[in-house]
Amino acid sequence: MNMKSTERIVLYSALGLLGAMNLVFLLSSSGRAAFAETRAFVADILGPAEAVKLTDGDKEVEVRAKDGRITWSRTDSPTGDFRQTYTVAFVDISKALNPLMESAAFTEERKTLSDELEVKEKDYRERLDAFGEQLKNADRNDPAAQEKFKEAQALYEEYMNWGKEAIGRRNVMDVAQLQKAYKELTSAVDVVSQKLGVDIVLRFIPTENEFKAQDAEGALTEIRLRTAVKYPTGLDITSEVLEELSLQGG
Repeated sequence: MNMKSTERIVLYSALGLLGAMNLVFLLSSSGRAAFAETRAFVADILGPAEAVKLTDGDKEVEVRAKDGRITWSRTDSPTGDFRQTYTVAFVDISKALNPLMESAAFTEERKTLSDELEVKEKDYRERLDAFGEQLKNADRNDPAAQEKFKEAQALYEEYMNWGKEAIGRRNVMDVAQLQKAYKELTSAVDVVSQKLGVDIVLRFIPTENEFKAQDAEGALTEIRLRTAVKYPTGLDITSEVLEELSLQGG
């Protein structure tokens, strides 16, 4: 064994002993205190940082905190709304829309229109039935009977046109009520989102819900409406939205 080999053995042994002594020191109470002080000193020197720059070869990404969110920008592209983090939640809107549509105000409005249309339809049917009785045994070649047929035909066409208008009125009411209920829902979602710090709320149907469809096409529609296939249950804020609307979940 030459002199250089002997020196290296002695040097490595000394470094090993020094490392062991440092480890014992760090594990001791005084060592832990010293380590904590060192860590605090390093943290005081390095942080908090306004930005962190990550590199990948000649490409760089700068990460920052802005308005409570993490944003990032590249050297070839500035930061923007598409380059920041957002919090996401889900809500089962059917649990809110259905009870809202069955509210007392909406139900009374639909009943008022239905009662009005039923009275008008009853009048048309009674008049048409009266023509039917008059023409039941009438001679179609009789000029007077032919005139009655024309009157009955005109009344029937009037009834058909009124029926289309009635359906249109009901559709207009349904659209208006749905829009109003939807706005109540979105207002409640806004309030809950502000409380929870949520940026984006997506509608969804829980995957465990049973299908209600009776045919394959309906089942496919239900599958298409289930926008979230996998999600953390903690992101479901349906119960909070129902509470904001003073509705009970079901």
